[in-house]
Amino acid sequence: EEVLNILMQSSLPNSIFNSGPGTSPNYDKFIKALRSKITIQWIQGKMTNFDFLMHLNSFAGRSYNDLTQYPVFPWVIADYDSEEIDLNNPSVYRDLSRPMGALGIVRAEQFKERFEALNNNYARGDEPPAFHYGTHYSCAAYVLNYLLRLEPFSRFALSLQGGKFDLADRLFHNIGASWRSASRDNLQDVRELIPEFFYLPEFLENANSFDFGSKQDGTTVHHVTLPPWAKGDPRRFIRINRQALESEYVSKNLHKWIDLVFGYKQRGREAIAALNTFVHVTYEGTVDIKSIEDPVQRESIIAQIQNFGQTPSRLERKSFPSRSVVKSAKDSKNVDFTTLPLLEPLTPPFCVVGCPNVVHLRVAVQDTCKVGMIGQSDASVGDLCLSRGQLVGVGKTCALIAHTKKYYRFGGSNNGISVHVAMATARNWEVNRVLTMHDDMHRAPITAVKPSRDGQWLVTGCMDSTIRVWKYGNSHMDLQATLCGHDGGKITCIDISTTFGTIVTGAVDGTVLMWDLRTLSFLRELVQTPETDKRAVSQSVKSV
Repeated sequence: EEVLNILMQSSLPNSIFNSGPGTSPNYDKFIKALRSKITIQWIQGKMTNFDFLMHLNSFAGRSYNDLTQYPVFPWVIADYDSEEIDLNNPSVYRDLSRPMGALGIVRAEQFKERFEALNNNYARGDEPPAFHYGTHYSCAAYVLNYLLRLEPFSRFALSLQGGKFDLADRLFHNIGASWRSASRDNLQDVRELIPEFFYLPEFLENANSFDFGSKQDGTTVHHVTLPPWAKGDPRRFIRINRQALESEYVSKNLHKWIDLVFGYKQRGREAIAALNTFVHVTYEGTVDIKSIEDPVQRESIIAQIQNFGQTPSRLERKSFPSRSVVKSAKDSKNVDFTTLPLLEPLTPPFCVVGCPNVVHLRVAVQDTCKVGMIGQSDASVGDLCLSRGQLVGVGKTCALIAHTKKYYRFGGSNNGISVHVAMATARNWEVNRVLTMHDDMHRAPITAVKPSRDGQWLVTGCMDSTIRVWKYGNSHMDLQATLCGHDGGKITCIDISTTFGTIVTGAVDGTVLMWDLRTLSFLRELVQTPETDKRAVSQSVKSV
Protein backbone atom coordinates (compact mmCIF):
# COMPACT_ATOMS: atom_id res chain seq x y z
CA GLU A 1 0.00 0.00 0.00
CA GLU A 2 2.88 2.39 0.73
CA VAL A 3 4.38 1.77 -2.72
CA LEU A 4 0.96 2.24 -4.34
CA ASN A 5 0.42 5.55 -2.53
CA ILE A 6 3.82 6.84 -3.69
CA LEU A 7 3.07 5.85 -7.28
CA MET A 8 -0.37 7.45 -7.22
CA GLN A 9 1.08 10.73 -5.90
CA SER A 10 3.70 10.82 -8.67
CA SER A 11 3.26 12.62 -11.97
CA LEU A 12 2.05 9.87 -14.32
CA PRO A 13 0.47 11.55 -17.36
CA ASN A 14 0.27 8.29 -19.34
CA SER A 15 -1.12 6.21 -16.47
CA ILE A 16 -4.49 4.50 -16.92
CA PHE A 17 -5.45 6.07 -13.59
CA ASN A 18 -4.89 9.61 -14.86
CA SER A 19 -8.19 11.51 -15.18
CA GLY A 20 -6.73 14.58 -16.85
CA PRO A 21 -4.59 17.66 -16.12
CA GLY A 22 -4.98 19.15 -12.68
CA THR A 23 -6.57 16.03 -11.14
CA SER A 24 -5.05 13.45 -8.83
CA PRO A 25 -5.65 9.75 -9.65
CA ASN A 26 -8.27 8.00 -7.54
CA TYR A 27 -7.24 4.35 -7.46
CA ASP A 28 -10.25 3.01 -5.52
CA LYS A 29 -12.74 4.82 -7.75
CA PHE A 30 -11.00 3.62 -10.90
CA ILE A 31 -10.85 -0.03 -9.78
CA LYS A 32 -14.49 0.02 -8.69
CA ALA A 33 -15.57 1.38 -12.08
CA LEU A 34 -13.37 -1.14 -13.92
CA ARG A 35 -14.75 -4.05 -11.88
CA SER A 36 -18.30 -2.91 -12.60
CA LYS A 37 -17.55 -2.67 -16.32
CA ILE A 38 -16.01 -6.14 -16.46
CA THR A 39 -18.87 -7.67 -14.47
CA ILE A 40 -21.42 -6.20 -16.89
CA GLN A 41 -19.45 -7.60 -19.84
CA TRP A 42 -19.51 -11.05 -18.25
CA ILE A 43 -23.22 -10.87 -17.44
CA GLN A 44 -23.99 -9.92 -21.04
CA GLY A 45 -21.92 -12.83 -22.39
CA LYS A 46 -19.14 -10.68 -23.84
CA MET A 47 -16.47 -12.33 -21.69
CA THR A 48 -15.67 -15.98 -21.00
CA ASN A 49 -16.02 -17.50 -17.54
CA PHE A 50 -12.27 -18.11 -17.52
CA ASP A 51 -11.43 -14.47 -18.25
CA PHE A 52 -13.92 -13.24 -15.65
CA LEU A 53 -12.44 -15.46 -12.95
CA MET A 54 -8.95 -14.22 -13.81
CA HIS A 55 -10.16 -10.62 -13.45
CA LEU A 56 -11.78 -11.38 -10.09
CA ASN A 57 -8.59 -13.00 -8.83
CA SER A 58 -6.64 -9.94 -9.91
CA PHE A 59 -9.07 -7.56 -8.17
CA ALA A 60 -8.80 -9.70 -5.02
CA GLY A 61 -5.01 -9.38 -4.95
CA ARG A 62 -4.14 -12.79 -6.37
CA SER A 63 -1.66 -13.29 -9.22
CA TYR A 64 0.88 -15.68 -10.75
CA ASN A 65 3.63 -13.66 -9.04
CA ASP A 66 2.78 -14.90 -5.52
CA LEU A 67 2.48 -18.60 -4.71
CA THR A 68 0.79 -17.77 -1.39
CA GLN A 69 -1.92 -15.83 -3.24
CA TYR A 70 -2.14 -17.76 -6.50
CA PRO A 71 -5.31 -17.46 -8.64
CA VAL A 72 -8.00 -19.87 -7.46
CA PHE A 73 -10.44 -21.68 -9.77
CA PRO A 74 -13.28 -24.09 -8.99
CA TRP A 75 -13.62 -27.78 -9.59
CA VAL A 76 -16.44 -27.89 -12.17
CA ILE A 77 -16.65 -31.57 -13.15
CA ALA A 78 -17.67 -34.19 -10.59
CA ASP A 79 -17.46 -37.30 -12.78
CA TYR A 80 -13.94 -38.73 -13.09
CA ASP A 81 -14.91 -42.39 -13.46
CA SER A 82 -17.00 -42.66 -16.64
CA GLU A 83 -15.59 -43.78 -19.97
CA GLU A 84 -17.48 -40.97 -21.74
CA ILE A 85 -18.79 -37.64 -20.47
CA ASP A 86 -21.83 -35.67 -21.61
CA LEU A 87 -21.40 -32.00 -20.76
CA ASN A 88 -25.10 -31.42 -21.45
CA ASN A 89 -25.94 -33.61 -18.45
CA PRO A 90 -26.17 -31.51 -15.23
CA SER A 91 -25.29 -34.55 -13.09
CA VAL A 92 -21.64 -34.52 -14.26
CA TYR A 93 -21.05 -31.12 -12.64
CA ARG A 94 -20.05 -30.14 -9.13
CA ASP A 95 -22.57 -28.23 -6.97
CA LEU A 96 -21.16 -24.71 -7.23
CA SER A 97 -23.39 -23.36 -4.46
CA ARG A 98 -21.42 -25.31 -1.83
CA PRO A 99 -17.76 -25.11 -0.78
CA MET A 100 -15.65 -28.23 -1.25
CA GLY A 101 -16.05 -29.22 2.40
CA ALA A 102 -19.84 -29.22 2.16
CA LEU A 103 -20.16 -31.45 -0.92
CA GLY A 104 -20.06 -34.79 0.94
CA ILE A 105 -22.98 -35.14 3.39
CA VAL A 106 -21.10 -37.17 6.02
CA ARG A 107 -18.01 -34.96 5.96
CA ALA A 108 -20.10 -31.77 5.97
CA GLU A 109 -21.80 -32.90 9.18
CA GLN A 110 -18.41 -33.50 10.79
CA PHE A 111 -17.25 -30.00 9.85
CA LYS A 112 -20.45 -28.55 11.25
CA GLU A 113 -19.98 -30.37 14.57
CA ARG A 114 -16.37 -29.14 14.74
CA PHE A 115 -17.46 -25.53 14.27
CA GLU A 116 -20.10 -25.78 17.01
CA ALA A 117 -17.60 -27.26 19.46
CA LEU A 118 -14.97 -24.63 18.69
CA ASN A 119 -17.59 -21.88 18.89
CA ASN A 120 -18.57 -22.98 22.39
CA ASN A 121 -14.92 -22.83 23.47
CA TYR A 122 -14.56 -19.39 21.85
CA ALA A 123 -17.63 -18.14 23.74
CA ARG A 124 -15.93 -19.15 27.02
CA GLY A 125 -12.76 -17.31 25.95
CA ASP A 126 -10.68 -20.49 25.79
CA GLU A 127 -9.84 -20.51 22.05
CA PRO A 128 -9.62 -18.22 18.97
CA PRO A 129 -12.66 -17.75 16.68
CA ALA A 130 -14.30 -20.93 15.45
CA PHE A 131 -13.87 -22.33 11.94
CA HIS A 132 -15.07 -25.21 9.79
CA TYR A 133 -11.76 -26.01 8.07
CA GLY A 134 -8.28 -26.05 9.54
CA THR A 135 -6.77 -26.09 6.05
CA HIS A 136 -7.51 -23.82 3.09
CA TYR A 137 -8.67 -24.19 -0.51
CA SER A 138 -5.54 -22.44 -1.82
CA CYS A 139 -1.98 -22.23 -0.51
CA ALA A 140 1.59 -22.31 -1.82
CA ALA A 141 1.98 -26.03 -1.05
CA TYR A 142 -1.11 -26.93 -3.09
CA VAL A 143 0.09 -24.85 -6.05
CA LEU A 144 3.51 -26.48 -6.00
CA ASN A 145 1.95 -29.93 -5.67
CA TYR A 146 -0.14 -29.33 -8.79
CA LEU A 147 2.77 -27.89 -10.80
CA LEU A 148 5.69 -29.98 -9.52
CA ARG A 149 6.28 -31.55 -12.94
CA LEU A 150 7.18 -28.15 -14.41
CA GLU A 151 10.16 -25.92 -13.75
CA PRO A 152 10.71 -23.73 -11.79
CA PHE A 153 8.00 -25.20 -9.56
CA SER A 154 9.91 -28.48 -9.30
CA ARG A 155 12.82 -26.69 -7.64
CA PHE A 156 10.45 -24.78 -5.36
CA ALA A 157 8.80 -28.06 -4.32
CA LEU A 158 12.22 -29.57 -3.56
CA SER A 159 13.13 -26.52 -1.49
CA LEU A 160 9.86 -26.76 0.45
CA GLN A 161 10.54 -30.42 1.31
CA GLY A 162 14.18 -29.94 2.29
CA GLY A 163 15.78 -31.04 -0.98
CA LYS A 164 13.63 -34.01 -1.91
CA PHE A 165 10.11 -34.57 -3.21
CA ASP A 166 7.33 -35.42 -0.77
CA LEU A 167 6.22 -39.02 -0.27
CA ALA A 168 4.85 -40.45 -3.52
CA ASP A 169 1.41 -41.16 -2.00
CA ARG A 170 1.03 -37.49 -1.10
CA LEU A 171 2.03 -36.12 -4.51
CA PHE A 172 -0.51 -35.01 -7.11
CA HIS A 173 -0.69 -38.10 -9.32
CA ASN A 174 -4.35 -38.81 -10.10
CA ILE A 175 -7.06 -36.24 -10.93
CA GLY A 176 -9.93 -38.50 -9.89
CA ALA A 177 -8.24 -39.34 -6.59
CA SER A 178 -7.58 -35.64 -5.92
CA TRP A 179 -11.25 -34.85 -6.54
CA ARG A 180 -12.44 -37.60 -4.17
CA SER A 181 -9.99 -36.47 -1.50
CA ALA A 182 -11.01 -32.81 -1.71
CA SER A 183 -14.75 -33.40 -2.06
CA ARG A 184 -15.47 -36.43 0.11
CA ASP A 185 -12.79 -38.55 1.74
CA ASN A 186 -10.21 -36.37 3.51
CA LEU A 187 -11.06 -34.05 6.42
CA GLN A 188 -7.80 -32.16 5.85
CA ASP A 189 -8.35 -31.51 2.15
CA VAL A 190 -10.76 -28.89 0.73
CA ARG A 191 -8.52 -27.59 -2.06
CA GLU A 192 -9.82 -26.01 -5.24
CA LEU A 193 -8.01 -25.79 -8.61
CA ILE A 194 -5.61 -23.40 -10.31
CA PRO A 195 -6.00 -21.79 -13.79
CA GLU A 196 -3.59 -24.26 -15.42
CA PHE A 197 -6.28 -26.96 -15.25
CA PHE A 198 -8.08 -25.09 -18.01
CA TYR A 199 -5.33 -24.25 -20.50
CA LEU A 200 -1.97 -25.99 -19.82
CA PRO A 201 -1.78 -29.73 -20.58
CA GLU A 202 2.00 -29.77 -20.05
CA PHE A 203 1.68 -29.66 -16.25
CA LEU A 204 0.08 -33.12 -16.35
CA GLU A 205 3.08 -34.73 -18.03
CA ASN A 206 6.43 -35.57 -16.45
CA ALA A 207 8.37 -34.39 -19.50
CA ASN A 208 11.48 -33.78 -17.36
CA SER A 209 11.45 -37.40 -16.12
CA PHE A 210 11.66 -36.52 -12.43
CA ASP A 211 11.93 -39.47 -10.06
CA PHE A 212 8.89 -39.13 -7.78
CA GLY A 213 9.28 -42.59 -6.32
CA SER A 214 6.64 -45.28 -5.82
CA LYS A 215 3.46 -45.42 -3.77
CA GLN A 216 2.86 -47.98 -1.03
CA ASP A 217 1.10 -50.26 -3.51
CA GLY A 218 4.24 -50.27 -5.71
CA THR A 219 2.86 -47.99 -8.42
CA THR A 220 5.46 -45.59 -9.83
CA VAL A 221 4.41 -41.93 -9.90
CA HIS A 222 5.11 -40.45 -13.34
CA HIS A 223 2.51 -38.69 -15.52
CA VAL A 224 -0.75 -37.63 -13.85
CA THR A 225 -3.43 -40.31 -14.20
CA LEU A 226 -6.35 -38.86 -16.17
CA PRO A 227 -10.05 -39.76 -15.98
CA PRO A 228 -11.18 -42.46 -18.46
CA TRP A 229 -13.05 -39.96 -20.63
CA ALA A 230 -9.76 -38.16 -21.36
CA LYS A 231 -8.53 -41.27 -23.22
CA GLY A 232 -5.01 -40.80 -21.83
CA ASP A 233 -4.58 -37.46 -23.63
CA PRO A 234 -3.79 -34.41 -21.41
CA ARG A 235 -4.88 -32.05 -24.20
CA ARG A 236 -8.24 -33.76 -24.43
CA PHE A 237 -8.65 -33.44 -20.67
CA ILE A 238 -7.82 -29.72 -20.71
CA ARG A 239 -10.15 -29.14 -23.66
CA ILE A 240 -13.09 -30.91 -22.01
CA ASN A 241 -12.43 -29.25 -18.65
CA ARG A 242 -12.37 -25.84 -20.38
CA GLN A 243 -15.57 -26.69 -22.26
CA ALA A 244 -17.16 -27.59 -18.93
CA LEU A 245 -16.09 -24.26 -17.43
CA GLU A 246 -17.76 -22.42 -20.32
CA SER A 247 -20.82 -24.68 -20.38
CA GLU A 248 -24.41 -23.56 -19.93
CA TYR A 249 -24.68 -25.20 -16.49
CA VAL A 250 -21.55 -23.53 -15.11
CA SER A 251 -22.45 -20.18 -16.67
CA LYS A 252 -25.80 -20.28 -14.86
CA ASN A 253 -24.31 -21.25 -11.49
CA LEU A 254 -20.81 -19.76 -11.37
CA HIS A 255 -22.00 -16.68 -9.46
CA LYS A 256 -22.85 -18.96 -6.51
CA TRP A 257 -19.22 -20.10 -6.23
CA ILE A 258 -18.05 -16.49 -6.62
CA ASP A 259 -20.23 -15.56 -3.64
CA LEU A 260 -18.36 -18.14 -1.54
CA VAL A 261 -14.83 -17.15 -2.55
CA PHE A 262 -15.03 -13.44 -3.39
CA GLY A 263 -18.46 -12.36 -2.19
CA TYR A 264 -20.90 -12.02 0.69
CA LYS A 265 -20.69 -15.68 1.80
CA GLN A 266 -16.98 -15.33 2.50
CA ARG A 267 -17.45 -14.08 6.08
CA GLY A 268 -20.05 -13.61 8.80
CA ARG A 269 -23.38 -15.34 9.31
CA GLU A 270 -23.78 -16.22 5.63
CA ALA A 271 -20.39 -17.98 5.66
CA ILE A 272 -21.31 -19.94 8.78
CA ALA A 273 -24.62 -21.02 7.25
CA ALA A 274 -22.82 -22.08 4.06
CA LEU A 275 -20.12 -24.04 6.00
CA ASN A 276 -17.49 -21.72 4.57
CA THR A 277 -15.29 -20.44 7.41
CA PHE A 278 -11.55 -20.90 7.80
CA VAL A 279 -8.92 -20.10 10.46
CA HIS A 280 -9.29 -16.41 11.33
CA VAL A 281 -5.70 -15.44 10.42
CA THR A 282 -6.36 -16.32 6.76
CA TYR A 283 -8.76 -13.38 6.38
CA GLU A 284 -7.60 -9.94 5.31
CA GLY A 285 -7.46 -7.39 8.13
CA THR A 286 -8.12 -9.77 11.05
CA VAL A 287 -4.55 -9.67 12.37
CA ASP A 288 -2.46 -6.56 12.93
CA ILE A 289 1.09 -7.87 12.58
CA LYS A 290 2.64 -4.57 13.69
CA SER A 291 0.81 -4.66 17.03
CA ILE A 292 2.26 -8.07 18.02
CA GLU A 293 5.25 -7.35 20.26
CA ASP A 294 6.41 -10.93 20.84
CA PRO A 295 8.79 -11.66 17.89
CA VAL A 296 8.29 -15.42 18.16
CA GLN A 297 4.50 -15.11 18.04
CA ARG A 298 4.72 -12.57 15.21
CA GLU A 299 6.92 -14.84 13.07
CA SER A 300 4.67 -17.80 13.84
CA ILE A 301 1.55 -15.98 12.62
CA ILE A 302 3.34 -14.71 9.49
CA ALA A 303 4.49 -18.26 8.71
CA GLN A 304 0.95 -19.57 9.23
CA ILE A 305 -0.49 -16.94 6.88
CA GLN A 306 2.14 -17.59 4.21
CA ASN A 307 2.14 -21.39 4.33
CA PHE A 308 -1.43 -22.40 5.16
CA GLY A 309 -3.46 -20.20 2.84
CA GLN A 310 -4.96 -16.75 2.48
CA THR A 311 -8.58 -15.93 1.72
CA PRO A 312 -8.96 -13.49 -1.21
CA SER A 313 -10.04 -9.92 -0.54
CA ARG A 314 -13.82 -9.67 -0.40
CA LEU A 315 -15.11 -7.88 -3.50
CA GLU A 316 -18.85 -7.73 -2.80
CA ARG A 317 -21.09 -7.61 0.27
CA LYS A 318 -24.13 -8.68 -1.73
CA SER A 319 -24.85 -11.54 -4.08
CA PHE A 320 -23.08 -11.50 -7.45
CA PRO A 321 -25.54 -11.28 -10.36
CA SER A 322 -26.01 -14.36 -12.51
CA ARG A 323 -24.90 -14.51 -16.10
CA SER A 324 -27.32 -14.27 -19.01
CA VAL A 325 -27.15 -17.52 -20.96
CA VAL A 326 -28.30 -17.74 -24.58
CA LYS A 327 -30.01 -21.04 -25.39
CA SER A 328 -28.27 -23.08 -28.08
CA ALA A 329 -29.82 -23.90 -31.43
CA LYS A 330 -29.52 -27.50 -32.60
CA ASP A 331 -30.27 -28.75 -36.10
CA SER A 332 -32.48 -25.76 -36.73
CA LYS A 333 -32.82 -23.58 -39.79
CA ASN A 334 -34.11 -20.77 -37.58
CA VAL A 335 -30.82 -19.44 -36.21
CA ASP A 336 -31.13 -16.20 -34.21
CA PHE A 337 -28.52 -14.14 -36.03
CA THR A 338 -28.96 -11.23 -33.60
CA THR A 339 -27.17 -13.25 -30.90
CA LEU A 340 -24.06 -13.90 -32.97
CA PRO A 341 -22.37 -10.49 -32.47
CA LEU A 342 -22.90 -10.94 -28.72
CA LEU A 343 -21.21 -14.33 -28.73
CA GLU A 344 -18.50 -13.57 -31.31
CA PRO A 345 -15.77 -12.71 -28.72
CA LEU A 346 -16.09 -16.23 -27.30
CA THR A 347 -15.30 -18.04 -30.54
CA PRO A 348 -12.38 -18.67 -32.85
CA PRO A 349 -12.85 -17.59 -36.48
CA PHE A 350 -15.46 -19.42 -38.58
CA CYS A 351 -17.24 -20.87 -35.52
CA VAL A 352 -20.85 -20.15 -34.64
CA VAL A 353 -21.52 -20.44 -30.91
CA GLY A 354 -24.74 -22.16 -29.90
CA CYS A 355 -25.00 -24.19 -33.11
CA PRO A 356 -22.89 -27.31 -32.47
CA ASN A 357 -24.39 -29.43 -35.23
CA VAL A 358 -25.96 -28.42 -38.56
CA VAL A 359 -25.92 -24.68 -39.23
CA HIS A 360 -27.67 -22.94 -42.11
CA LEU A 361 -26.18 -19.51 -42.84
CA ARG A 362 -27.39 -16.90 -45.27
CA VAL A 363 -25.07 -14.91 -47.56
CA ALA A 364 -24.72 -11.37 -46.19
CA VAL A 365 -22.05 -9.93 -48.51
CA GLN A 366 -20.79 -11.16 -51.87
CA ASP A 367 -18.07 -9.49 -53.88
CA THR A 368 -15.17 -10.19 -56.24
CA CYS A 369 -11.65 -9.63 -54.91
CA LYS A 370 -9.89 -6.89 -56.87
CA VAL A 371 -7.15 -5.91 -54.42
CA GLY A 372 -3.66 -7.35 -54.86
CA MET A 373 -4.69 -9.62 -57.74
CA ILE A 374 -2.42 -8.13 -60.43
CA GLY A 375 -0.04 -10.74 -61.84
CA GLN A 376 -1.78 -13.60 -60.06
CA SER A 377 -2.41 -16.67 -62.24
CA ASP A 378 -5.60 -17.77 -60.47
CA ALA A 379 -8.43 -16.19 -58.45
CA SER A 380 -7.30 -17.45 -55.01
CA VAL A 381 -7.99 -15.04 -52.14
CA GLY A 382 -5.67 -14.54 -49.17
CA ASP A 383 -6.52 -12.36 -46.17
CA LEU A 384 -10.06 -11.09 -45.55
CA CYS A 385 -11.51 -8.50 -43.20
CA LEU A 386 -14.79 -6.64 -42.71
CA SER A 387 -14.31 -2.89 -42.36
CA ARG A 388 -17.42 -0.81 -41.60
CA GLY A 389 -19.62 -3.25 -43.46
CA GLN A 390 -17.27 -3.44 -46.43
CA LEU A 391 -15.70 -6.82 -47.20
CA VAL A 392 -12.04 -6.39 -48.13
CA GLY A 393 -9.92 -9.22 -49.52
CA VAL A 394 -6.50 -9.46 -51.09
CA GLY A 395 -4.73 -11.96 -53.32
CA LYS A 396 -3.04 -15.08 -52.00
CA THR A 397 0.44 -13.47 -52.16
CA CYS A 398 -0.67 -10.53 -50.02
CA ALA A 399 -1.27 -9.85 -46.33
CA LEU A 400 -3.68 -7.21 -44.99
CA ILE A 401 -2.70 -4.56 -42.45
CA ALA A 402 -6.28 -3.70 -41.48
CA HIS A 403 -5.14 -1.18 -38.86
CA THR A 404 -3.56 1.08 -41.51
CA LYS A 405 -5.75 0.03 -44.48
CA LYS A 406 -2.72 -1.20 -46.39
CA TYR A 407 -1.41 -4.56 -47.54
CA TYR A 408 1.93 -6.27 -48.12
CA ARG A 409 2.69 -8.00 -51.40
CA PHE A 410 5.42 -10.64 -51.50
CA GLY A 411 6.85 -13.40 -53.67
CA GLY A 412 8.62 -11.25 -56.26
CA SER A 413 12.11 -11.68 -57.66
CA ASN A 414 13.37 -8.79 -55.52
CA ASN A 415 13.34 -11.09 -52.46
CA GLY A 416 11.38 -8.42 -50.63
CA ILE A 417 7.93 -6.92 -50.26
CA SER A 418 5.97 -3.88 -51.35
CA VAL A 419 3.39 -1.90 -49.37
CA HIS A 420 0.16 -0.98 -51.19
CA VAL A 421 -3.13 0.83 -50.52
CA ALA A 422 -5.86 -1.68 -49.58
CA MET A 423 -8.75 0.72 -48.88
CA ALA A 424 -9.20 4.23 -50.21
CA THR A 425 -8.69 7.05 -47.70
CA ALA A 426 -8.52 10.82 -47.92
CA ARG A 427 -4.73 10.58 -48.03
CA ASN A 428 -4.42 7.50 -50.27
CA TRP A 429 -7.44 7.31 -52.56
CA GLU A 430 -6.02 5.02 -55.25
CA VAL A 431 -6.41 1.33 -54.31
CA ASN A 432 -3.42 -0.94 -55.15
CA ARG A 433 -1.06 2.05 -55.43
CA VAL A 434 2.51 1.23 -54.34
CA LEU A 435 3.55 3.19 -51.27
CA THR A 436 7.00 1.75 -50.50
CA MET A 437 9.32 -0.99 -51.78
CA HIS A 438 11.64 -3.06 -49.61
CA ASP A 439 14.16 -5.15 -51.56
CA ASP A 440 16.55 -7.93 -50.49
CA MET A 441 14.85 -8.72 -47.16
CA HIS A 442 15.89 -12.36 -47.65
CA ARG A 443 18.42 -14.22 -49.78
CA ALA A 444 15.64 -16.00 -51.69
CA PRO A 445 11.99 -15.27 -52.56
CA ILE A 446 9.63 -14.67 -49.63
CA THR A 447 6.93 -17.36 -49.37
CA ALA A 448 4.86 -16.20 -46.36
CA VAL A 449 4.32 -12.99 -44.39
CA LYS A 450 2.22 -12.04 -41.37
CA PRO A 451 1.85 -8.56 -39.86
CA SER A 452 0.74 -8.03 -36.26
CA ARG A 453 -2.70 -6.58 -35.63
CA ASP A 454 -1.29 -3.14 -34.86
CA GLY A 455 0.93 -3.23 -37.96
CA GLN A 456 4.13 -2.56 -35.99
CA TRP A 457 5.59 -6.05 -36.42
CA LEU A 458 6.11 -8.10 -39.57
CA VAL A 459 7.26 -11.70 -39.74
CA THR A 460 8.50 -13.03 -43.09
CA GLY A 461 9.29 -16.57 -44.18
CA CYS A 462 11.57 -17.54 -47.03
CA MET A 463 12.11 -20.28 -49.58
CA ASP A 464 15.33 -21.22 -47.74
CA SER A 465 13.38 -21.94 -44.47
CA THR A 466 14.60 -18.84 -42.61
CA ILE A 467 12.25 -16.53 -40.74
CA ARG A 468 12.89 -12.85 -40.12
CA VAL A 469 11.20 -10.49 -37.68
CA TRP A 470 10.87 -6.82 -38.60
CA LYS A 471 9.70 -3.60 -36.98
CA TYR A 472 7.75 -1.42 -39.43
CA GLY A 473 7.36 2.31 -38.87
CA ASN A 474 7.66 5.55 -40.80
CA SER A 475 7.88 3.55 -44.05
CA HIS A 476 11.07 1.81 -42.84
CA MET A 477 11.73 -1.88 -42.16
CA ASP A 478 14.13 -2.56 -39.27
CA LEU A 479 15.39 -6.13 -38.92
CA GLN A 480 15.04 -7.43 -35.36
CA ALA A 481 16.13 -11.06 -35.73
CA THR A 482 16.68 -13.98 -38.09
CA LEU A 483 15.16 -17.21 -36.76
CA CYS A 484 16.49 -20.58 -37.90
CA GLY A 485 14.95 -23.86 -36.85
CA HIS A 486 13.15 -25.46 -39.77
CA ASP A 487 15.34 -28.14 -41.30
CA GLY A 488 14.64 -27.25 -44.90
CA GLY A 489 11.99 -26.32 -47.40
CA LYS A 490 9.97 -23.14 -47.73
CA ILE A 491 7.96 -21.52 -44.97
CA THR A 492 4.25 -21.92 -45.79
CA CYS A 493 2.38 -20.20 -42.94
CA ILE A 494 3.03 -17.72 -40.11
CA ASP A 495 0.99 -16.24 -37.28
CA ILE A 496 1.87 -13.68 -34.61
CA SER A 497 0.24 -12.54 -31.36
CA THR A 498 1.63 -9.43 -29.69
CA THR A 499 -0.82 -9.96 -26.82
CA PHE A 500 0.87 -13.19 -25.80
CA GLY A 501 4.29 -12.50 -27.35
CA THR A 502 4.17 -15.56 -29.58
CA ILE A 503 5.09 -16.38 -33.18
CA VAL A 504 4.07 -19.66 -34.86
CA THR A 505 5.65 -20.79 -38.14
CA GLY A 506 4.99 -23.77 -40.37
CA ALA A 507 7.08 -25.26 -43.18
CA VAL A 508 6.32 -27.40 -46.20
CA ASP A 509 7.67 -30.51 -44.43
CA GLY A 510 4.96 -30.22 -41.76
CA THR A 511 7.06 -28.90 -38.88
CA VAL A 512 5.43 -26.24 -36.70
CA LEU A 513 7.61 -24.13 -34.39
CA MET A 514 6.76 -21.61 -31.67
CA TRP A 515 8.95 -18.56 -30.96
CA ASP A 516 9.02 -15.98 -28.18
CA LEU A 517 8.37 -12.53 -29.64
CA ARG A 518 9.85 -10.75 -26.62
CA THR A 519 13.20 -12.55 -26.59
CA LEU A 520 13.10 -13.55 -30.29
CA SER A 521 14.13 -17.07 -29.38
CA PHE A 522 12.89 -20.63 -29.97
CA LEU A 523 10.24 -22.00 -27.59
CA ARG A 524 9.19 -25.45 -28.78
CA GLU A 525 8.11 -27.64 -31.68
CA LEU A 526 4.41 -28.49 -31.83
CA VAL A 527 3.39 -32.09 -32.41
CA GLN A 528 1.73 -32.43 -35.80
CA THR A 529 -1.49 -34.44 -36.01
CA PRO A 530 -2.66 -36.04 -39.29
CA GLU A 531 -5.91 -34.06 -39.41
CA THR A 532 -4.22 -30.68 -38.90
CA ASP A 533 -2.98 -28.74 -41.91
CA LYS A 534 -2.82 -25.17 -40.56
CA ARG A 535 -2.02 -23.48 -37.28
CA ALA A 536 -3.19 -20.15 -35.89
CA VAL A 537 -2.83 -18.35 -32.57
CA SER A 538 -6.05 -17.43 -30.76
CA GLN A 539 -5.78 -13.76 -29.78
CA SER A 540 -7.99 -14.28 -26.70
CA VAL A 541 -7.07 -17.61 -25.07
CA LYS A 542 -3.51 -18.24 -26.32
CA SER A 543 -4.29 -21.61 -27.86
CA VAL A 544 -2.75 -22.84 -31.11
